[in-house]
This record gives sequence, structure tokens and C-alpha cells, in this order.
Amino acid sequence: MNKGIFWFLCFVDKDGDLAFTGEILTLLISCDEEGNPKAAPSYNSKNGRSNTHKDSWIAVTAGRKDLRGISWNYYPRGRVEISRGRALVFMNPLILNCEDCLELIREAFRIGDMDIRVKIDNSAHYQCGISDEISDASY
Repeated sequence: MNKGIFWFLCFVDKDGDLAFTGEILTLLISCDEEGNPKAAPSYNSKNGRSNTHKDSWIAVTAGRKDLRGISWNYYPRGRVEISRGRALVFMNPLILNCEDCLELIREAFRIGDMDIRVKIDNSAHYQCGISDEISDASY
């Protein structure tokens, strides 16, 4: 079981619609059902209790020539936290347009049949660059 951060890779198709590739980039922290790390993680946030998308992007995309030059905040992103036997998923609302998005998150974070609670975050914190490319009629 893991907690951590993720990005849903997608592109804007010829009709101006968002199309998901089915690939999720993740930075995983192995943890128990209470959300406690199983090993001492190396966090990069200012408070030292989590990882930030911005500071993790280079490490997560290392070796990916196809992602070179793409900003850390281009793709829709989110975070999985584990607490009291439940997964809490904070994410950009565009991710809901990806078919089976919760199953993809469940698989990527190996959270099995754990209860998932979703918190859609439309704040500036989870805004993404690709949203500017989507046609107004699509969403």
C-alpha cells in the first residue's frame, strides 16, 4: 500500500477534447493502513511531511525523453493520503473525465479494496496547463 503524488498523462485531440493515455506517473511512499511510512522517506516539501509535485517532477520523469521540456504543472495531478484505513484522493477535476480513474489510482497505489474518498480540488494548487488547450465546448 502506498501514498504519494501522481499525474494523469493526457493530450488534447484534434477535436479539442481531453484524451487520457491510461498512464499515471507516480511518486510512491510505502505505508501501513494508518498512513505511516514503512521506511524513512525523503520528503521535499517545506514542512518536510510530504513531496511536492514541482520538486518531484524531474525525478519522476527521469529518462523520459517524451516528457522533456514539459512543465511539472502541465498535466492534471493529485495526491493520495492514507488515514484510518481509508484512501483520501485530492485531485484536479479534469481527472474525473478519465474512464476508470479511481481504478487506475487504486492499482497504481496498490490500495486494494480500501475505501476511497475523493476531494476534487479546483483551486490554483491543482490547476494544470493543459486545461488552457481544451475547447470550451468540451468541458
